[in-house]
Amino acid sequence: MRLAELARGLAGAGADVTVHTCPPHYPDGVVRPGYRNGVRPRVEERDGVRVVRSIVLPAANRGVTRRLADHASFAASALATGRAAGRADVVLAETPPLFLAAVAPRYARARRARLVLHVSDLWPDSVVELGAVTSPRAIAAARRLERHAYRGADAVVAPTAGIVRRLAERPEAAGKVRQIPPAVDVARFRAAPPVREGPLRVLYAGTVGMAQGVGTLVEAARRAGPEAVALTIAGAGAELEAVRAAATGAPNVRVLGAVAADRVPGLYASSDVGAVVLRDRPLFEGALPTKLFEAMAAGRPVVVAARGESAELVADTGAGVVVAPEDVDALAAALLRLGAAGDAALREMGARGLAGAAGFTREAMVRRWRRLLDELAA
Repeated sequence: MRLAELARGLAGAGADVTVHTCPPHYPDGVVRPGYRNGVRPRVEERDGVRVVRSIVLPAANRGVTRRLADHASFAASALATGRAAGRADVVLAETPPLFLAAVAPRYARARRARLVLHVSDLWPDSVVELGAVTSPRAIAAARRLERHAYRGADAVVAPTAGIVRRLAERPEAAGKVRQIPPAVDVARFRAAPPVREGPLRVLYAGTVGMAQGVGTLVEAARRAGPEAVALTIAGAGAELEAVRAAATGAPNVRVLGAVAADRVPGLYASSDVGAVVLRDRPLFEGALPTKLFEAMAAGRPVVVAARGESAELVADTGAGVVVAPEDVDALAAALLRLGAAGDAALREMGARGLAGAAGFTREAMVRRWRRLLDELAA
């Protein structure tokens, strides 16, 4: 959604935008009806943006080997079919996936274009800290790809101060790093204040992956009890099935799985509180999940189980309650406190969150990107 909104925003600001991607197949690895996964690129137009889709080896969003093959296959096919994307002044590549970042310098050179890397998450740092990759050879190979990508970029952009600090320490990225904060379409998520009926309705809407540890939230809701809390989880990721299994013992937890993006604002409108959870790892202290800004834009208090920038934003704005990450007892107690709070207290926290979200509008993000891209193109 973030990249789609950026593409539409840049097109609306007068840029000629082409997106080079693959057939949609997230999260189950099945290419969506109406799309083909053929050798010849497919070209379409959506919302004023030209979209080129090249072949990929589709894989479900779980495990490691097949997902890496998915990422590598698209990186290779993007290089092979780059001519279909046409000329460019600037190429913007997203990482992860790391394979895409690694081929981005060559892709940009073929277009005679400047290259911007957007680092939404530090790889391989994330998978190493989570223990998902332990092979010294694999880690060393990933580090080489990472250094090559940064070396070939003209600018490196990150959404948080924590990622910026880490990137600035890499010799290949030093002097190139800019911060463009996350953004949210406030008008899209704005909702009427909730009307409390029954238990506190808590929504987690986002990735259900290794970095989040959503199982902690499930267990906290179970301990809080069905009379106090009703938790809805919307999203997909590597730990979705484990979360489903954990939820079978919690009658007050509903797991929807992946949902269409246009359903998310409605889910917040029918909830009382938004939830953001992250694993207790130093790397994630520099994280600002999109779901945090969506909950704030909906005017919903946020319960945050994290350290670092996410926790600081909620504490500074007064938009909710902060507890330590992966602390089930503290999270359950926070849910009970919010459930016992009156409607006026919840509305006041929600209003503070909405005021805080106004500093992270999509329009401001597009302006920052447009300035950077114009500077590089010139």
